[in-house]
Amino acid sequence: PILKHMTVHKFIRYMEKQYSFLRLRKTPHGSLRYKEMQDLVTEYRDYLDMCRRMGYDMKNSFVLYPKDLQKSHDKTARRMKHKKDAEIKRGFTAVYKQLAGQLDFERDGFKIVYPSTPDDVIAEGHVLHHCVGSYTERVAEKECIILFLRKCSDKTKPFYMVEVRGQKAAQVQGKGNCDMTPEVEAFITAWEQRVLSTRHLAAAA
Repeated sequence: PILKHMTVHKFIRYMEKQYSFLRLRKTPHGSLRYKEMQDLVTEYRDYLDMCRRMGYDMKNSFVLYPKDLQKSHDKTARRMKHKKDAEIKRGFTAVYKQLAGQLDFERDGFKIVYPSTPDDVIAEGHVLHHCVGSYTERVAEKECIILFLRKCSDKTKPFYMVEVRGQKAAQVQGKGNCDMTPEVEAFITAWEQRVLSTRHLAAAA
């Protein structure tokens, strides 16, 4: 893929020049970042791919041959992550704006709560010790919906996470991925019957 943008001669010359000083560059953990030339080549390929996806001018020598490949690679990766995070946040917000009020349910001391931002989901995952934080992109792409099940006596304290797909609760997990208690299971069953089964959830694939 690299040779789509340059000749073999320019590629080799650039790699040799970069490797002459980057071969001593270390990671934050103290190990060598580029143990072999192939490590640098792989990172260069990744860098060019990110530039292409970011819409950079792939004929511009400033883009193709940065003075410090490692610094340019990391800076581009940060920009790409920022752009992706912004896209996820927009998609995430749109999903819950569309769902506003549709999935409300309260019974037997439990209540369904909506996350406001992707950060809410990530924070919930940290407290409950599971990977729900990685689901924010799936929500933004309308693959599923993530909701929180809370006790009415403490609506701000994480209790259970609920993943909705279609008109079913696909996953309901508490701290450490623990299963539902009988009380929680009764609540979810009633919620599915009275709310989920009667709604057309356009936001969930």
